[in-house]
Amino acid sequence: MTSSSDNSALHRRLGKADLGRHAAETCMPSALSQQLAFEDNSNTLPDVIPQLSALIAHDADVDVAWLCTVAAVQVSKLKGEGGHFCGYRNMQMLCLALGSRLFENKTGGDGPSSKPTILQLQDMIEAAWDRGINSHARTQTGGIKGTRKHVGTSEAEALLLSKSIACTGHAFQGRDAADQLLRFVENYFSSDKTSDSSGSKVHNSTRPPIFLQRPQHSITIVGFERTRSGNRRLLTFDPAYQPPSKMRELTEGADESSYQGWVARWTLRQYRKGPRYLGRYKQYECLVIDP
Repeated sequence: MTSSSDNSALHRRLGKADLGRHAAETCMPSALSQQLAFEDNSNTLPDVIPQLSALIAHDADVDVAWLCTVAAVQVSKLKGEGGHFCGYRNMQMLCLALGSRLFENKTGGDGPSSKPTILQLQDMIEAAWDRGINSHARTQTGGIKGTRKHVGTSEAEALLLSKSIACTGHAFQGRDAADQLLRFVENYFSSDKTSDSSGSKVHNSTRPPIFLQRPQHSITIVGFERTRSGNRRLLTFDPAYQPPSKMRELTEGADESSYQGWVARWTLRQYRKGPRYLGRYKQYECLVIDP
């Protein structure tokens, strides 16, 4: 996927290692384009953050946790779309969390979960390049409109800046990249002076989620937790996976007992990325909305 951290390669055309196996594509299959153009909100799930808060509150192993704004919405890929659009799915989650009319779905999406389609995001990014915002990415990719080329931090940054949304990118590299990332995320959420714990170990902040890029994939960070033993974990929305069925049940209404038991614990684990996962990679980039 494309990167904004390697200035030496700004004017080098990227290949399959960065853009995926469709790096030379000029037009995606028409059936897929139609599917993406008219997608509805069936792949979105709102109200996940309050449910994560309740699940964490019932986990005796957690010492303290912070979560992003409750406006965050979980977005997953559509059946049959392949593994090419995770960058766009994470951009959609940023857009939904911001709740900005700038990103209103013009294809008739209904309700508060309406989101820009992938094709609309491609148009917005290309328009940002036209204005000179991260325009080096056009040289790197050869253009993305109507293709399945992978996108990442640079394109997400161009999108937000083109909409006058201040944001900052951060890079973490080397053997301790995971530790750098964990310390940064903990500070990002814990420094929110408007967060509210209401006496609980779970602190609910107003901070937007974070766009996180790792080699070959991107996810959305929605929180952070520290265990009683000192272990640190990210809480994430991974667009490659559908929300657990238990989470869908919880968002539709649940009693106290629903947040206990092995199914509840298994559900919470699906949102965690700990040292074992994060330690696999020596390079991360994240994009945060400025306070």
